[in-house]
Amino acid sequence: MRLDEWLRIADLRLQLAGIDSSRLDAQVLAAHVLRVDRTWLFAHPDHEFNELAGETLLQRRERREPLAYIVGYREFYGRPFGVSTATLIPRQETETLVEVILRQKLPPDARILDVGTGSGCIAITLKLERPDWDVTAIDISPEALSVASVNARFLNADIRLVHSDGTNALLGETYDLVVSNPPYIADHEVLMPEVADYEPRLALFSGMSGLEFYERLAEHAKSHVVDGGLAILEVGHLQAQSVREIFESHGWTWLETVPDLAGIPRVVVAMHSFE
Repeated sequence: MRLDEWLRIADLRLQLAGIDSSRLDAQVLAAHVLRVDRTWLFAHPDHEFNELAGETLLQRRERREPLAYIVGYREFYGRPFGVSTATLIPRQETETLVEVILRQKLPPDARILDVGTGSGCIAITLKLERPDWDVTAIDISPEALSVASVNARFLNADIRLVHSDGTNALLGETYDLVVSNPPYIADHEVLMPEVADYEPRLALFSGMSGLEFYERLAEHAKSHVVDGGLAILEVGHLQAQSVREIFESHGWTWLETVPDLAGIPRVVVAMHSFE
């Protein structure tokens, strides 16, 4: 079968499966089968394509399995990060979190703690963008830490990975910045099949309100930041004000709330002072 013919069929089937990005997804799957860059497809429409090789992948996407899990990676901040069903798939809005951190006036040898690192995309990106920073990443999931470890080795990022269900495993250590993209979805919320059926619930759901993780972090992170240390957090849609109030109630000072590219308040920045 010609490549362009397979792409047309795959596009139609994915449309019928309710996938908005059907054409792009078909191209990504074809490129993955052929082990070529997606742009190569446009220059070789008459290339012979083995439809059997693409059928399994196409059926997985029709079942709404996320494209990143099918091909095994997702690009984040211009770099490929391996993913598995033990990790959230890196999202564009989290790049806003990274950009907010990178513009902070931190000391050259700043110590950074990433809570709930998942694939490691935040911690690894920060280390690669600021090699002089000392970056530690923790996660409750050993499987997620394994993925983060592979990503760190592949991208040559010298970070420390620690298995922990919170900051308690780091007693006695202090940081200039605590960052987290935590679970922030309420238990009752209805999600798209790609998220609800495939991504790890542990990394998605926080409890009845969706704010439970922020409550714990606001309390426990205080003992792990230096005087004037920062907490920079990704928040869910309509959560920014609530997260600000949670941190203020635990003695933090709100500094700013930053929107993502869609204009949604996405990142909350707070400071803790010992005064």
